[in-house]
Amino acid sequence: MENADYVERIGRYIAILHRAAQKYINKRMQPFGFTSSDHLFLIHISKNEGINQRCLAAMLSIDEAAVTRAVKKLADGGFVMRKKDTGDMRSFSLFLTERGHKAIPLLLESFEDWDKVLLRDFRPEELSSLRGQLAKMVENALSPEKEAR
Repeated sequence: MENADYVERIGRYIAILHRAAQKYINKRMQPFGFTSSDHLFLIHISKNEGINQRCLAAMLSIDEAAVTRAVKKLADGGFVMRKKDTGDMRSFSLFLTERGHKAIPLLLESFEDWDKVLLRDFRPEELSSLRGQLAKMVENALSPEKEAR
């Protein structure tokens, strides 16, 4: 692969956008003491209160040990409460605390603000096309994962 081809790789652009988004979210979430890697768990727990860690790991396609570490950090920070799962006593059900609920609106506002930064000067039809193309890329990216299972 030539150097010019590498510079124009779509994956490279996506990686740059991902790192920039992490920096932006980290800065916005500083008052709460969590980072861009924590927000994913917090948002999914808020939408699925009572979910157990195993289901959260499956939903996010993330290793259960990583979920356990992230949930522990959020629980130690006062954002999440863990309760023994009545259906599986080896697992915990997850709920947001009052502090966790208070963080969600600022987190969502941060995502909206970041989208405004990214999508400035796009026409509606361009956005529609971009969303469709990105959705197809995600589908393509996940299809080898499905085949490997």
